[in-house]
Amino acid sequence: MCYYLYGSLYGDVSEQEYEKVQSKYGYRIPLGTKHDVKMAVKAAAECVQDDFRITDWICDCDSPVGAHDPSDPMIIELSSLITDLSALFGAKQINICKTWTGKQNKKEIKQKLQETDLPTFLADLQENYLYCLEI
Repeated sequence: MCYYLYGSLYGDVSEQEYEKVQSKYGYRIPLGTKHDVKMAVKAAAECVQDDFRITDWICDCDSPVGAHDPSDPMIIELSSLITDLSALFGAKQINICKTWTGKQNKKEIKQKLQETDLPTFLADLQENYLYCLEI
């Protein structure tokens, strides 16, 4: 079994503007709700394909997310993606988690994006928690 990074951008954003931002990055945060992320985690437990993975790696066990190095290139790029997506008109929340296959997130943690140091947040992200970054 493995860890997987899931995420979504919630809000009423222009798909054209979203695609323009998303196309600049090697990672993706799909449009959706926190419920979509929860269902993706559940689907992974049942070996069902989902669309809310942030990476296209086999798994995210070795991901720098949660590995306590805010200077890692992936952390920096993912921070930039989140920053750019949050600047889109209509964006309301970004949801993200690193969850073990077959497990549900233990807890949901809400925090204000503007009060968050994104590289440190991503580097220190706890596994099996769903984070809701309010914009």
